[in-house]
Amino acid sequence: MIVHVGRFRSSKRREFWGVVEDGFARPLDVECSTTGDFLSSVSEDLKQLKDLASEEKIVLSEIEVLSPITKPCRVICQGKNYLDHLLDTGTRQKDKKYNMFFNKSSASISDPCSPIVRPLGVRLLDYEVELGLVIRAQISRSIDVDSSQLTTYVGGIVMANDVSARDVQLPQSQFFKGKSYRTFCPLGPFMAIFDEEETECVANLNVELSVNGSVRQSASTSSMIYSPAETISELSRFSDLYPGDVILTGTPKGTALSTKKGFRSWFIGQLSESKRWEIFVRDQQKSGRYLNPGDVVESRIFSSDGRISLGLQRNVVVDEEEAY
Repeated sequence: MIVHVGRFRSSKRREFWGVVEDGFARPLDVECSTTGDFLSSVSEDLKQLKDLASEEKIVLSEIEVLSPITKPCRVICQGKNYLDHLLDTGTRQKDKKYNMFFNKSSASISDPCSPIVRPLGVRLLDYEVELGLVIRAQISRSIDVDSSQLTTYVGGIVMANDVSARDVQLPQSQFFKGKSYRTFCPLGPFMAIFDEEETECVANLNVELSVNGSVRQSASTSSMIYSPAETISELSRFSDLYPGDVILTGTPKGTALSTKKGFRSWFIGQLSESKRWEIFVRDQQKSGRYLNPGDVVESRIFSSDGRISLGLQRNVVVDEEEAY
């Protein structure tokens, strides 16, 4: 069984959780202020979850759709976890010998259709559509998880955009800073909760992102190098996880970031570090693929059979001085 839920705010400024069905939200009779509390209280029995939903149906377009992930929480990210993205960065598959992890600040979390704010001075603003795993049970010891046990630890899945300031992340070696500016992690709109009989659905979802109507990223989660079960097992070796934390499982190829190969790459490698990064930023800007104010980014994650749809993210890029 699969149930789609969301977090909403009505015109009376009341926040509530609701079951999403056919363009409507049915309010749930639960008092949970955090995602962790919500998952802990409702995901044991999905039929009971639907029974808790009110008969009242509210049109989604008439209410504010909030991020289904509340702050504070941990946002843990995976790098180069899709084979096509790995190859696109110039890395050979046989050289991928480890699962790459890093963090984003939960300050970066924003609502699914809120603006993406380009910070002052940032020139290389990039996008990365990703599937997010939402933790439902505390993990404080080393565990070995297989796919059949996934719902013991994962309460649901969400869509995320791992927005990145590449000219901070790479030249400054600042992954945390370059990926943690406010609005750099739109999440939602919906979270899909599933039982153990539906865990196979996670391994075959369509992941898509477009900029101004032009498709930039399109792939299947079947192309992941490390599965969700493998990732949680490895994370448990060195990190505690808590209900409401979210793991972003990597992005497919098609991001704005590109790499240079051949003689030019060799030549640049002979220059000083500061000069190399100066050329890197200049070359990247020439691609015309990075986000600029006024650009519209739309993201979707869904199954081909229609059983899962994490909704539509639609984010307009604005400059910082225009946003605040």
